[in-house]
Amino acid sequence: MEVFYLKNLFSIQSSVQEAAEAIASVLSVDVTVVDNSLKRIAATGKYKELIGETLPKGCSYDYIINNKSSEIIIKKDLSERCLNCDMASTCDEIATLGYPIMSNNLTCLGVIGIIAFDQDQRNYIYNNLEAIKIFLKKISSLIAGNLSYEDANHNLTVRNKEISNIVNSIDSGIIFTDQNFNIKNFNSKALNILNIEAHDLVEKNLSDVFVNMTIDDSKKQQLVKSAMGGEFLLKLILTSLDDNIISSIAQIESYSDAIESAYDILGSKYKISFADIVGESPSLKATLDLAKRISSGGDSTVMVRGESGTGKELFARAIHNNSPRKNKPFVAINCASIPENLLESELFGYERGAFTGANERGKLGRFELANGGTLFLDEIGDLPIHLQPKLLRVLQDRSFVRLGGKKRIQINFRLITATNKNLEKMVLDNTFRDDLYYRLNVIPINIPPLRQRPEDIPLIADLKLRQYCKKLNKNGMILSPATMDILKSYAWPGNIRELENIIEYLVNISNDQIISQDLLPLKFKTVSAPSPDYSKQSVSVDIENETLKTLMDKYEKDVLSMYVRHFGSSTSQKQEIADKLGINLSTLYRKLYRYNLD
Repeated sequence: MEVFYLKNLFSIQSSVQEAAEAIASVLSVDVTVVDNSLKRIAATGKYKELIGETLPKGCSYDYIINNKSSEIIIKKDLSERCLNCDMASTCDEIATLGYPIMSNNLTCLGVIGIIAFDQDQRNYIYNNLEAIKIFLKKISSLIAGNLSYEDANHNLTVRNKEISNIVNSIDSGIIFTDQNFNIKNFNSKALNILNIEAHDLVEKNLSDVFVNMTIDDSKKQQLVKSAMGGEFLLKLILTSLDDNIISSIAQIESYSDAIESAYDILGSKYKISFADIVGESPSLKATLDLAKRISSGGDSTVMVRGESGTGKELFARAIHNNSPRKNKPFVAINCASIPENLLESELFGYERGAFTGANERGKLGRFELANGGTLFLDEIGDLPIHLQPKLLRVLQDRSFVRLGGKKRIQINFRLITATNKNLEKMVLDNTFRDDLYYRLNVIPINIPPLRQRPEDIPLIADLKLRQYCKKLNKNGMILSPATMDILKSYAWPGNIRELENIIEYLVNISNDQIISQDLLPLKFKTVSAPSPDYSKQSVSVDIENETLKTLMDKYEKDVLSMYVRHFGSSTSQKQEIADKLGINLSTLYRKLYRYNLD
């Protein structure tokens, strides 16, 4: 709905006064003009001194405003209007002609009054009444038109201000041009993006600012260079009338900001630290210590090796987030998950029109997206042999060329690769280049498999148990000692990923707070948990050496140990354990002290 900022006649008082004086000069009579609140805003003769006063209700002008029609009073003493006027006794007018000033929407804006103070003036008005009305109609239209113009001008000013506020709030640079691409206006963001002052754009042509710009109405972004330096993404929107360009809008974005946005979309700011890698085994601690030491350098190429499911990407992200590059992109790509014919374009990117089916806008490659940060190439052993020398060239020159392009682009990223394959054998079999292997294997990090560090299994299992209980909205569950013993004895060919899947499975199907070994999948039925061998002992010996109280104490200790390991040992966590076991806190403290678990 259009908002109409209607002004009153007082806002154009000077032009109304000029109109009143023009009427008085032509007709040789005095003139007064009142607005629709009966305030005198213009006058000639003796009424000029009374500009600003308000006429009384019930006067002839009040009647004209309410009825939106002209009225003439020739004989004052016979006029009903004059008899009802509060100023009738002091008024020395002998005749008057009032004509309404009407707006386009038929609102009465005020009245033009022609006044006779003597018989000659009255006779003149009476004898030329129709001609005077026609004259006053034109003058009133001019006054109304002037006010309408002021309204339109005010509305335009408001609209321009609103549009300016909107344009300046947009997070893109905006430049407005005429049909010849001469710059007419721009927002403050454009100046910030281009890092220039306003005078650098005023009276310039858009082609002077962007040296390799293409006039293209496809509304697609194009990569352009600024005459002042820097690369930008530009989208040109042309405005046409009758097939002729009448103006254009250029939307610009910093190329580096676009890359930042792209890596935000890729989820590359998912922060992982070394604290997220759980384990207390000596082998894992040694691996973590090495990873922490080499992460601070920020440049040397790292190869993370380990079986499937050991957490190679977790290590890669932790190295990145502990390095000087932590505030820059971490870009990951799995060399085995992308079809061979698409992998090159994913890595290198391409110019628009580089090949059939290519995106018309072109595409940024992972090398470019990772600039300044870290590029993680997972499953590097699956990199096609024909791409291996191209990757080697990128690592040697620290530059590359997009597919279909000619310009060599300088890049600076740290490369981390990962594999579960025997690259040394692949080198001997000529399925992996030896020169690339040595370039990638600068700092090898070997993650031990889970079966070699069984002491880490309870820590990882408890962590995943808490996570899935929260995710699946289940009360805090724990694994029974027998279940945990079986998990510790299992070989875990799928490593941590397999363990996580098993925990998720158990949380889903268990209806009890303590998860029994009976719920484990069939493949665990053949796993033997380590236990004392009583097969060679007689029953009498068992009875002699293991009293019921001793057996109950052992079970109680195992349960308490399991709860402390799962929930923790802070005061609030101990209170939670006591609540779940149905005992008071002081009893729990005595039992923990008794079993040396505090």
